[in-house]
Amino acid sequence: MSTENRESFLINVMNKGFSRAALSFSQMIQKPVSVVNSQSLLIRHDDFSYIAEAPGDFFILSTQIIGDISGKSFLIFSSEESSEIFKTLNSSISNDALKEAFLLEIDNIISASVIAELSNSLGLEIYGDVPRLTKIHSKALESLMIQELNNEEPSSVIFCNTTFQLDAKERVHPQFIWKLSNRLFEMIPVEKTTF
Repeated sequence: MSTENRESFLINVMNKGFSRAALSFSQMIQKPVSVVNSQSLLIRHDDFSYIAEAPGDFFILSTQIIGDISGKSFLIFSSEESSEIFKTLNSSISNDALKEAFLLEIDNIISASVIAELSNSLGLEIYGDVPRLTKIHSKALESLMIQELNNEEPSSVIFCNTTFQLDAKERVHPQFIWKLSNRLFEMIPVEKTTF
């Protein structure tokens, strides 16, 4: 079975997870949310040229994946994107702790949706642990990701750039980086990769 077929299958599963996340996100903010664009690709551990650079701070929400395979997800929002999300609530949240709690809940929704899709598609027992939020300056993002991704067992890195349409005018474009054990590719049955 070719590596390309496994990659295509895995990316297809992740995109289904993002669609599932949009439905959950929609229920949370009580407005329609749809995925209007989703691009995912397998990248090398040292190639972070895909990460969009923006001035200011980034919120990085990391979730440890536990169970039959190990891994970690990183959901990345710029300050501007997090502000767009709060606008959709029609709320004047000014408390930083509440904003961070809301971002953690969004990570719970998105990560859990993708992890559930992986679990269901491959018949694996995998779960997301409690997410952790880190706020860093944009200049420190690349070095943080290199540090996070270059430890532990051999893994593959999937970069996802997904656009969620929140209403007619507002969109958010979080970036998602998934570090997944290479064992995951070995667990994909041949019949799943024949399209």
